[in-house]
Amino acid sequence: MSSERDQTPLASTSTSAVPPQGATDIETESPSRYVWAGVLTVVLLILCCIAAFWLLSRSAMERDVVPTPPPGSSARVEASGPLAPGAPFGVRGVGFQANEAVEIFLSTSPAAPFGEFQRLGDAIAGPDGTFQRNDLTAPATAGQYYLIARGAASGFTQFAPVTVSGDLIPTKAPPEAPTPTPGPAGPLPDLVIVSVAIELETGASCAYVSPQLGIRVVVQNIGSAPAGPFLVQANNQQQLVPNGLAPGQTDSRWFPGFTTGANLVVVDPTNMVVESNEDNNTFNGPLPIPTLPATCTPPPGPTIIVPTATPNPNPTGAWYSQYFGNPDLIPPVLFDQNLPGPPLNVNWGTGAPGPGVPRNNWSAIFTSSANFPTTDNYQFTLSVDGGARVFVDDVLIINQWFSAGLRTVTADVSLTAGMHSLRVEYYKSGASARVSLNWKVNYAGWEGRYYNSPNLTGPVVVKRDDPLAPPNPPGFLNTAVMPNWPPPQVNPFNFSVDWRRSVNFLASGTYVFTATVDDGARLLIDGAIVTGIDDFTAGAKVLVGTRVLNAGQHFLQVQYVNYTGPGNIELVWALTPLPPTATLTPTVPPLPTATPTPTVPPPPSPTPTDTPPPLPATDTPTPTATLLVSPMPTPTLIIIITPP
Repeated sequence: MSSERDQTPLASTSTSAVPPQGATDIETESPSRYVWAGVLTVVLLILCCIAAFWLLSRSAMERDVVPTPPPGSSARVEASGPLAPGAPFGVRGVGFQANEAVEIFLSTSPAAPFGEFQRLGDAIAGPDGTFQRNDLTAPATAGQYYLIARGAASGFTQFAPVTVSGDLIPTKAPPEAPTPTPGPAGPLPDLVIVSVAIELETGASCAYVSPQLGIRVVVQNIGSAPAGPFLVQANNQQQLVPNGLAPGQTDSRWFPGFTTGANLVVVDPTNMVVESNEDNNTFNGPLPIPTLPATCTPPPGPTIIVPTATPNPNPTGAWYSQYFGNPDLIPPVLFDQNLPGPPLNVNWGTGAPGPGVPRNNWSAIFTSSANFPTTDNYQFTLSVDGGARVFVDDVLIINQWFSAGLRTVTADVSLTAGMHSLRVEYYKSGASARVSLNWKVNYAGWEGRYYNSPNLTGPVVVKRDDPLAPPNPPGFLNTAVMPNWPPPQVNPFNFSVDWRRSVNFLASGTYVFTATVDDGARLLIDGAIVTGIDDFTAGAKVLVGTRVLNAGQHFLQVQYVNYTGPGNIELVWALTPLPPTATLTPTVPPLPTATPTPTVPPPPSPTPTDTPPPLPATDTPTPTATLLVSPMPTPTLIIIITPP
């Protein structure tokens, strides 16, 4: 069977229609053609791979940088201050996704390719979407740059222009060969190191004050012109002299720690001041180490907080605190910790706030987020020994940024229900340090609820504490004394207000209430409408009503509507005078039972209630001017609506 299969192809070949010569040509040429075809196929495959790789790389690079965050995002990035070549600086960002990694870059142009960005480092955004790095290094070359922060998860990318200026001089070393350089014309300052010594921070005789030795540097301006702000450096620490020095003025700085060998002290290491002589700005040598004085018993003082550092910033309800070795919040951060909250209450006494932080000349930033359960007027109370300022949602509400002893100040802020960011900045200025911040719902005047509708419906747009009006006259509710009337968040037309407060009426009797209003108003006392003051029609008008009230607290509610044009309301009230027959009673001493009978009842209540004082044809009701002379309650409030 195998021989038959072997013979079949031979028989088929012998009967093929292909000429013998043609078969010979194909057999001899096909190998070279296949080789060239294979080479071309490989080349095409390589070119296709290169093109695909280039397209994918370009697409990835384009995806790496998002020029701006999505619409509505509040992401932003900023540097801590002016940058000096090669000097450390800080970066802060807000508006990123919670807990996402943020990449930080530097570029010479916002349009530069991603591959040309200089990577500075990474940061992790906190639960509130903020991050901060204080250990980055500026470029060694001065010029205009762009700071870039990109969220790894959100893709939010924000650019911030920064300027690097000055000379790259980390420290001033003595010049090898002093060669005077002609400076600018006119008088110049001359900063000189007066003395350098190792001593206790206070120089006291008791080591309990500060058992740590450090370097005391005294600097003087011996020039003929004032010197601006400058730095003093001792070994690896720097402190800012924020106000500079006038001619002849000295400044003393204490730096914790020292070396047993040479100690390097440099005045103005970053050349912030142009001086007539810079050869006397450096000390570099050993210093005698003194013996600590005998320890003595400290006097009783306030409890000192012993801080405990934590690696987890901004836990729920806590204050994340950062401490700086200067009174001006200038990085680097020497120590950070979490403090309990939501109220802030810290008392350091006379001690240092934490490891590595000096006992004096330090500052701190405290940040937190707090939930405010209702839309209300909140009163913030700050108690501080030193200087401090308070921000709510990055808006400054209390500014006590000056040196003073213990004091308490308050500020009222209208807040919507929900989370709000809080920030307290502090610096120590005296012997002791403490700061506390508390808040509560508070209405000292009228609780005003504002609606963007003419019928007191819909959500409350603003709820705030509207002030009391001065008494006698103009009255107890007057929009003339209201700040921001109506509030900026409220429509200038077609809005309504509901004012509420408890008022102490000093005497029992019949009270006449007069409302001068444009457009409409309604008065309720203890939940019941006062007849005569219930008109929500358009236009200016005077409404009068009476009510018999017992002495004591009564709940007043004034409802107001404005349709078009400028609006205002003024509400006054007064106790009606006694009848003429009763005027003899005060001049007579207490009489037997028959005498008090005509003096006890005022005019029957139905008469003034059912028949209010008649109004003349003019717009000025005569009873109002007369009644204002009568006794009036102590609390007052005024409100007036100005034209938009």
